[in-house]
Amino acid sequence: MVDIERQFDRIRRGVWVGPQAAKPYVEWNDLSRVLTELLKWTKSTAESRERFDEVMYNSLKLLLERANKDVREKVDNVSNLTQREVDIVSVTIIATANLVRLLRNSVVNIARNQFLQVKTGLLDTILDCICFYHEVGVKCNRVKHKYPYALTYTPLCVEVIRASLQLTTNLCVGNQAVQGAVWKRLFPSMFTILIDGIDKQSRNYVCSVLFNCTAWNGSQSLQQLISTDEGKAIIRSGVGLCEQPNCLEWAQLFIEGLICAERFIQVYEICEGSPQLLTLLEILEEKITTSPTPMKKELFGEIESAVPVTALLFLAKTMAQNRQHIIDMATGKEVDEGAAVTVRILHMLADVTGLFEQYDRIAANTPFLECAVKILNEINSVEPIKFDREKYEAGPEGGKFAIRKELIRIISNMCCKRKNHQDKVRHLGGIQTILSHCILDGNNPYIMEWSIFALRMLLDGNEENQEIVKGLKTLGKVSELDARKIGVS
Repeated sequence: MVDIERQFDRIRRGVWVGPQAAKPYVEWNDLSRVLTELLKWTKSTAESRERFDEVMYNSLKLLLERANKDVREKVDNVSNLTQREVDIVSVTIIATANLVRLLRNSVVNIARNQFLQVKTGLLDTILDCICFYHEVGVKCNRVKHKYPYALTYTPLCVEVIRASLQLTTNLCVGNQAVQGAVWKRLFPSMFTILIDGIDKQSRNYVCSVLFNCTAWNGSQSLQQLISTDEGKAIIRSGVGLCEQPNCLEWAQLFIEGLICAERFIQVYEICEGSPQLLTLLEILEEKITTSPTPMKKELFGEIESAVPVTALLFLAKTMAQNRQHIIDMATGKEVDEGAAVTVRILHMLADVTGLFEQYDRIAANTPFLECAVKILNEINSVEPIKFDREKYEAGPEGGKFAIRKELIRIISNMCCKRKNHQDKVRHLGGIQTILSHCILDGNNPYIMEWSIFALRMLLDGNEENQEIVKGLKTLGKVSELDARKIGVS
């Protein structure tokens, strides 16, 4: 431990670089070994991180700047490097990554250190590292066929970029001034390059920077992201990184942050007409139907983690405008690509209307109820539901699956303890339509169960609706053969 503290003090006093340096150059190989031990030390105890001060950060800044200078000189002359110089560049880049990791470790749960890194100008140096090592990686990749040794630098540059992005995220947390400085430096070009890059972890880490810069109302960065063509492209890329099964954690948090900042409608419009739109709806549906993790509660807060009701009202309006998609799909007609989006919205709203405590404004939305009843009526008028033995045995057809069930589920949810909605369904002729669905249907599994449940909600405390059911007449019995076919004896 004494030796580690001694090495820490040597770096702090500028023994490796600066006025007190014993040599005019840095022995990067020796320094890299020292940094490896210091990384373990700072990761293990908070006391070690509290040892960092302004003098130490100034020394680390000088080391980073010197490393960047040494690498630049060698890479600019990449065609004439000796084998020894090739090895020196590799060691220097490795030492740079460890320097950045040391800086990253030092700010964990130490707000004072975050402030000191910004004060000493280290933030600018770190942002320089991100841009510089991206340039080095691109240049080395470009000349790899002529100088194969250059290819070894590319993955090392990626390590520096990853660590720099992690540190940048740590410095951005809760600091609007830092967020503004980072945004000014990286938007739009570096954000675009990194989020569309080939390294998965770098894409994830850049999304963490984007999250911290944009996931709050009033952010100028958020407004710029939403309103510019470059920002819209970044959003589409971020949504694309959320596709299952390879969803990146910070990419999803970045998009959820936009949703919680009441920007869902803009993001929906940005993704409209692209494959990312269905992914966006999947993100929203997961956020609605699952409880927030402790991490999300810490990031968003209890109230802020909820989906704004404006997003769901927008989806209800969108479904009403595209109702023909649902009707055509349920009745077996040809549909365009937009129909899949509309049906996905239908499934989501069927879930939402059942969440009374969180989204009562949706369940109380009478125009939306009216829309759902009219769609169900029209579907049943075009293709009346009936028991078909062959269809029952064949099972459900993919395109039609669950559409009628989801409409009935919406109606039953919205009529629970709401007499005005019960009356509205009766006036629209919805009770008769739901009654006609109280049969077993191979194309619509569980349609009978949901129809019976909907009737319970419609009849509960409503004498007018009860009179309709009382007036029903028996039409006959199901044949013994059909009963056996559906498992009833």
